[in-house]
Amino acid sequence: MWHNIRVGELGGAFFLKKNQSILLLTLTTLAIISLFFSVYLTRVFSHQRAREAEIVRKKEEKQKLAAEKEARKPYDEKMNDKISQKEFKNRLQIPLILQTVEPWKNEFYGEEGSDPIKNTIEINGCAITALAMVGSYLDKKEETPLDVLKWSGNRYYDQKEGTVWQIFNDYAAAKKFEFEDLGDQISEAKKHLLKGHPVVVSVKPGYFTEIGHVMVLSGYDEKNNTFWVNNPSDSVKKKHTTRAFKESEIQSEALRYWAIYK
Repeated sequence: MWHNIRVGELGGAFFLKKNQSILLLTLTTLAIISLFFSVYLTRVFSHQRAREAEIVRKKEEKQKLAAEKEARKPYDEKMNDKISQKEFKNRLQIPLILQTVEPWKNEFYGEEGSDPIKNTIEINGCAITALAMVGSYLDKKEETPLDVLKWSGNRYYDQKEGTVWQIFNDYAAAKKFEFEDLGDQISEAKKHLLKGHPVVVSVKPGYFTEIGHVMVLSGYDEKNNTFWVNNPSDSVKKKHTTRAFKESEIQSEALRYWAIYK
């Protein structure tokens, strides 16, 4: 009987030892699997973080390049972006065209036979540049001072007076636009601007110019009684495009207004 008990004990011990081995093997296998899975997850998350960091880096680089590109834009292009994006309330979508830029600034414009250095679009071309803005707006396609000059030539320029006012009527007729001489009545200018009609204004020497100048009134804010101005000689320093002018500021400088529209 003792012998049978001893055999049973040995069998039980063997069975227990076998189970322990199986358990140990199982645990070891699970540990290895867990280790590999942990390494896999670490690599996956590491790769994901790397991808996210690369996306952020590329986004920041893109923003930096966009900012650098924006900074390199000339003033008129920046202003026209703002105008087209309607950043100025109650402003017509009349593009800002400057008489002071290439490729037209050095083009001859003045009295025939006069000094070509002192008679250029940059110096004398405010009126034809103003008309280029009006034409671009009404025809919904780009018109440059060179296009207006091709039509007008120098026949409207007088050495003493500058560009004579008859050019506005004749230009409107040539383009089959409607035209109205508003005299010095700023109240009439307001009415036309509220209807979406550009208004050309001639100003005397003063705030806007030292020798007389022609600009475009490009909007009227009835609530604040202020005007937007497209000045052909505007610049980064002047920043006239970004400023709303009071009625008194316009009226004190203005000599005459003309509405040109369709």
